[in-house]
Amino acid sequence: MSKWLDWAKQLNAISQAGKTYSKDKYDLERFDQVAHISHQMFAELSDQPVEKIASLFVDEVGYSTPKIDLRAGVIQNGKILLVKEREDGKWTLPGGWGDVCETPTQGVIREVLEESGYIVDSPRLVSVKDRAVHPYAPPYPFHIYKMFFLCELKGGEPTINIEVAEIDWFSPNELPPLSEGRTRVEDIEYLFNALQNPNQAVYID
Repeated sequence: MSKWLDWAKQLNAISQAGKTYSKDKYDLERFDQVAHISHQMFAELSDQPVEKIASLFVDEVGYSTPKIDLRAGVIQNGKILLVKEREDGKWTLPGGWGDVCETPTQGVIREVLEESGYIVDSPRLVSVKDRAVHPYAPPYPFHIYKMFFLCELKGGEPTINIEVAEIDWFSPNELPPLSEGRTRVEDIEYLFNALQNPNQAVYID
């Protein structure tokens, strides 16, 4: 299945680049056909309607590049901050997509505040993972790089919002059901290891 997903991603990237740089109307039609084939493949692999898959790519223009998912590890008194996603009812490290015109550290600080109400500072990068080569589930149609940071708690208070239903702290041996498309147990373990070993090398795929 992973090969088919990779092929579908590659076809969509070829189509997107072709529509960006091509001027000939017949070539543009062909690249639209390639995109439609990739969307059909995504739909078959995910058991979702083709229309829903196609809608994900409506705003995707220009040369296709990986998206950036920023995740924060905030640890206090041997427990790590997790938020419960309304979307699937499971728990994850606070985080989300990086925004244009902000640095990764600005982005992860913003995401923690938006998703939990807590204020953090001094993000330290501990890992950069290619989502496609790790067992995050379900698979996602975009190519994604996941960046994990250790952050220092500075203040704030837990505040639920339209995306997050609960906010709590958990010890590493008593984790709740995780939203495994966003966070896996090994991500949390690596953050605890990085806290205990400040000189630990940054993991990069």
